[in-house]
Amino acid sequence: MKTPDQVRVKKTTGKMEIATPGDVSYLAYIRTMVTELARQVGFPEPEVAKIEMAVDEACSNVLEHAYARDKQWRWQHREPEIRLEIRTEDDRLVIEINDHGQGFEFDKFQPANLEHRVAEMAPGGYGIHIMRKFMDEVQYSSSDQTGNTLRLVKYLKKS
Repeated sequence: MKTPDQVRVKKTTGKMEIATPGDVSYLAYIRTMVTELARQVGFPEPEVAKIEMAVDEACSNVLEHAYARDKQWRWQHREPEIRLEIRTEDDRLVIEINDHGQGFEFDKFQPANLEHRVAEMAPGGYGIHIMRKFMDEVQYSSSDQTGNTLRLVKYLKKS
């Protein structure tokens, strides 16, 4: 796949780093890169789809919430950017998504009643639930020095 302008990609053995502008037009590129890598690692298609959706939800949340125009976010003198580090560690795929936007109290987040939201066909509000359901580990950290980092881990089940 051709790398779009303004995207930086660095590949080493077992690791890929991607940095894209914080703009919705780059989400398809991120999805494609993550999907291709998950397939190369050996995940079956249903698991590849889950990884793709979890990463897409995470990156969409960064754009919608961390870089919301009506909020103060870290380092506003810089353009919004999403950085991903994707690596294999033993029997797992680790995806770290980093931004310098508005922080979030991830551990305190309580999603609205999902059954009610689905019954009402309410849009949005499903991202964190999807990430927690589709990935084996989901961790979030935030600091003024490093920004926000969401760590998603998926274990490769041996058959």
